[in-house]
Amino acid sequence: MCALNTAIAEPKANTNIITSGLKRFRFPQPNVLKPKLAPKTRTVGQLIHSAHSGKSPTALLGECADGTPFIIELGDPQMGAILIGCDSGAGKTHHLQVLADSAIKMNTLNSIELAVITFKPDEWQSWRKNPEIGKHLQGIYAWYDPWAEELINNLIDLAETRHSEQQNGTGVLLLLDDISFIEELGYEAQVNLHWLLEYGNQAGVYIVGTMKAQRTPQFRFWVDPFRTRIVGKIMQASSAEIIAQRNDSAADSLDPAMFRIRTGSRWRTYRLPLLGD
Repeated sequence: MCALNTAIAEPKANTNIITSGLKRFRFPQPNVLKPKLAPKTRTVGQLIHSAHSGKSPTALLGECADGTPFIIELGDPQMGAILIGCDSGAGKTHHLQVLADSAIKMNTLNSIELAVITFKPDEWQSWRKNPEIGKHLQGIYAWYDPWAEELINNLIDLAETRHSEQQNGTGVLLLLDDISFIEELGYEAQVNLHWLLEYGNQAGVYIVGTMKAQRTPQFRFWVDPFRTRIVGKIMQASSAEIIAQRNDSAADSLDPAMFRIRTGSRWRTYRLPLLGD
């Protein structure tokens, strides 16, 4: 079953904040297409200050309409690989950086490591220079860099070993910035990456990829393995339907930096925070 239909548990007020799969905290969000958002955008650090993770590595999606953090449990087996799709300029790369920033802040060094493949490594240069991030960082590579293929091959070896020997270990959050460049990889790396999209989550390799909405019709082979879908602003209805796997996402109503994910029987809307503490 597609993880977009994963039921969401609505916690009661004044309870401990514990993540499990997809959750938002404390108060139900009104079931409207474009809810009134909190008046001031906060930072990743401010949003996760009151949150603590469970046994599985967790990360922040964004800020709900009532100002509470929207947390995902990366190890939820129903999540699978996550695809973020939207039009150019709507916040794809920033969304990945929010996930990375929060994953580092919310998890110990023994529970999560980070790797990035992008067409624009310069957008991630500051991450290489930060010593706290560096402790978690396996590498930041361009799609055309041979080291990107080496990274994928190492992850496939790790995942297969864990599958065959039923081992657990440090999770790896693999961020794929714009999978429309995936054909820059060699054939073997493409085959291995496709396998990781299907089965990596079960072995602690958590993949989040982004895609420009207008490119999705040409990349259905790569879009289809993603089990969880997140939509940002998309003006073309046909592209929005491919990414959302539904025709009711109303992605054209979203502002830049606002995103929507299907949980249970309805869509949940959130906006991206600023990076940092």
